[in-house]
Amino acid sequence: GFELIANASVDVKNPKKNLPRAFYTSVLFVIGLYILISFVTVGNLSVGDIVAAKDYALAQSARPFLGNGGFILIAIAALFSTSSAINATLYGTARVSYIIAKDGELPKILDRKVWNRPIEGLIITMIITLFIANFFDLSSISVMGSAGFLLIFAAVNAANVKLYKETMSRRWISIFGTMACLVAFMVLLWQRSLSHPSNLILLVVMIGFSFIIEIIYKKITGRIIQPIYKIKNPNK
Repeated sequence: GFELIANASVDVKNPKKNLPRAFYTSVLFVIGLYILISFVTVGNLSVGDIVAAKDYALAQSARPFLGNGGFILIAIAALFSTSSAINATLYGTARVSYIIAKDGELPKILDRKVWNRPIEGLIITMIITLFIANFFDLSSISVMGSAGFLLIFAAVNAANVKLYKETMSRRWISIFGTMACLVAFMVLLWQRSLSHPSNLILLVVMIGFSFIIEIIYKKITGRIIQPIYKIKNPNK
């Protein structure tokens, strides 16, 4: 979820300086934390125990040296962590819909503020999320979420391959990011095709539905997508 940091750029002091710091710090911290958690889990549980407690393996790993109290403590911490992740995601989603609407790529109603906050996109997202959570199984939701993130990250990196001069970034990083996301996406599709083929059908339907909505909205509004940056020809 580190990409959500960018959605808070309007609320950050000196974003040009502080946003890169936030990105690098969060990524490095999470990498270190995940490695430590893996060591603790593997060090306290056998592979069989981890598989048996796959939904609560971290809490189970605290039981050998902290007892039932440790199990409960980690379980409560997991609830707080989940709540924090949901809060950050909803905040970022509200900001994204507001910004996109401001650019004319979503209905104008979403660029209004309620109580001085762009919450209309948040409310719509909440309703859609509740619908999906109640009518689809968790494996389908996780596949859609993971696949969606990978495709979005690949698209963003691919765009930066072209705009690297304007964004003053290293092109090779974006190329590597694009390829890595696409490879991960293909691996995800392959893995789900072996275990849950029905998830692939749902994924294709959702992606197709997204494109259909975009096409219909474009035809209704007559919107023409304009490039954000005009690339200057160095030969002229």
